[in-house]
Amino acid sequence: MDPTISDDAVGRLPIASGRAELLEEIMSTPVTDRPTAPAATPRGRTTWLVPLAAAAAVAAVATGPLWWPSGDGSTPGPGDGPAAQGSPTAGSGSGSEPQAPADDATYRAVLDMPGWTVTHVYEEAGGNGGEISYERGEALLEVTWRPGSLHDDYVEDRRHIVDPPADGAPLQVLGLTAQRWSYSADDHTVIRPVEDGFTLEVRGSGMPLSGFEDLLDDLRLVDEAGLENALPDTFVTTSERDAVVEEMLDGIAAASGQERVAGEERPAITSEQADRYHLGAEVAGQVACAWIEEFRAARQAGDEERAQEAVDVLASSRQWPVLREMDARGDYPEAIWDYADEVARGEVPEGFRGGLGC
Repeated sequence: MDPTISDDAVGRLPIASGRAELLEEIMSTPVTDRPTAPAATPRGRTTWLVPLAAAAAVAAVATGPLWWPSGDGSTPGPGDGPAAQGSPTAGSGSGSEPQAPADDATYRAVLDMPGWTVTHVYEEAGGNGGEISYERGEALLEVTWRPGSLHDDYVEDRRHIVDPPADGAPLQVLGLTAQRWSYSADDHTVIRPVEDGFTLEVRGSGMPLSGFEDLLDDLRLVDEAGLENALPDTFVTTSERDAVVEEMLDGIAAASGQERVAGEERPAITSEQADRYHLGAEVAGQVACAWIEEFRAARQAGDEERAQEAVDVLASSRQWPVLREMDARGDYPEAIWDYADEVARGEVPEGFRGGLGC
């Protein structure tokens, strides 16, 4: 069955996730070869997708320190650009932001099973849910938590996996009777009822039904701290994030020949990303955006000295440690470097704010 458009399909349109398709192309390279889902089967968010919510979590950048553009204040400020627009989450109806749940609420779930590797984790701001993905060989397990208000919509969508539409087969998941559907013999999903204001969906592909149901027994409900404790050391926890951002900014400043004064107040770049690649994209992207804005403002003002400084800093981006680290995993650094080349030619890159997520 090929439904015209489902709730899940709407959720994957660039509504809540803004420039989803563009950013997915920029940000991703395949980590492993994965089974390709049929076009008619609704999917959760692509593992390496960077939604607008991530960009919205980055605070606006202001001019100030010596290493930062010091022109006429034309760099992005509060209310500028898509990051300040706060698009509502798809499927939320009114667009009002739900109140963020308590940090110790145990509505997230992690997998306790040796041999599975965490490949992605993301939480949306404001209590809008999140996800964690695991891989083992060709098998993929995705755990998604969503506000309980979305439960019925997703259940109705999953009912249309089969023809005629039907309720999913009942089975126990973390102490509650959930509903399970199969897209194919090796691709299955289950939706758990609402508890503590959230619903869980777990999808497993590249495995038989028996293997999927066995994995469900190895899930564990956790709070925010429990989620972070379940992540490998390569991920960045909340307590580490400010220091990692500082490290990235220091590296950018050093590579660009700018000066960061010890103890100075850094530009307000914050993030909720636990993945270093996505965190690096938010940090480097905001710095690059600020210098492109500076270049544009300098050209408009006829200030060639300011314009040349912006050209030089952006040209140094090929030496920014954070981008060199990211280059092995994805194409986001290439986007910044392409924009830097355009600026070096005296051009203001068209659509750079959307392309960089700033």
